[in-house]
Amino acid sequence: MKNLITRTLAGAVFVSIIIGSIIWNPLAVLVLFFLFNAIGLFEFSRMFQKNGYDIPAPSLIILGSIVYLIIGLYANSYINETAFLFIIPLVFSLFIASLYKISEKPFETLGLKILAVVYISIPFGLFNLVENMGSIHSNQNEPLFLIAFFLLVWSSDTFAYLSGISFGKHRLFERISPKKSWEGSIGGAIMTMIIGYTFGYYSQIFEPIIWVMIALLTVVTATFGDLVESQLKRSMKIKDSGSIMPGHGGILDRFDAAIFSIPFYVFLLYLLA
Repeated sequence: MKNLITRTLAGAVFVSIIIGSIIWNPLAVLVLFFLFNAIGLFEFSRMFQKNGYDIPAPSLIILGSIVYLIIGLYANSYINETAFLFIIPLVFSLFIASLYKISEKPFETLGLKILAVVYISIPFGLFNLVENMGSIHSNQNEPLFLIAFFLLVWSSDTFAYLSGISFGKHRLFERISPKKSWEGSIGGAIMTMIIGYTFGYYSQIFEPIIWVMIALLTVVTATFGDLVESQLKRSMKIKDSGSIMPGHGGILDRFDAAIFSIPFYVFLLYLLA
């Protein structure tokens, strides 16, 4: 009971901070997710270091933070798209740096560093793109786009959990996540699509049926995101990526579905724009 209360309070604070930053100002999102990105990179580094990989946290955080800031500053119109060209020599400089460091598996280390950027820093940067998107016929940013995304991801997770507890019998992907069930995933999808329709009806951003399709895509990609992180933790032989959030684990544990789903959400929004 005590753990449930702790988990609930920590979750409420987490949600309040994210939604509050989205409503307050795009720069608040830039700063907040910069911190989340740095913590996520630290957790990634620590996971692999515990399993014998030479992935120093400081260098990984610097690399990932640069990529994050390029995307975030571009989203906030502080730099133009030519800044993305800097990422190319930045990545290739890693190959040069590896020549001056003794390592038994240099290319494995390089691959993990690039993986961290693709898996963590780029998705966190994309949150800024969504935060700064405008509604139709408007030059102002529309916070509801990012709020809607997190609402759909959290709804999918919550209702999949509740449906799974109530009706779950058939395992969804037992090799990776023994507790997930088809019944839970279907229940979560149905409720999330209902929430998506309701959001579309009252927000009047796109037709409600469009939001149903967005919700379905979000549920599918968020579920795969959860499974991918479960596979990562299973391969590292750990339960949680970190312990920064009481009862929830680390930043990667909380954002596993969101960071995997956000690239698909951004792609779909640009198609609809």
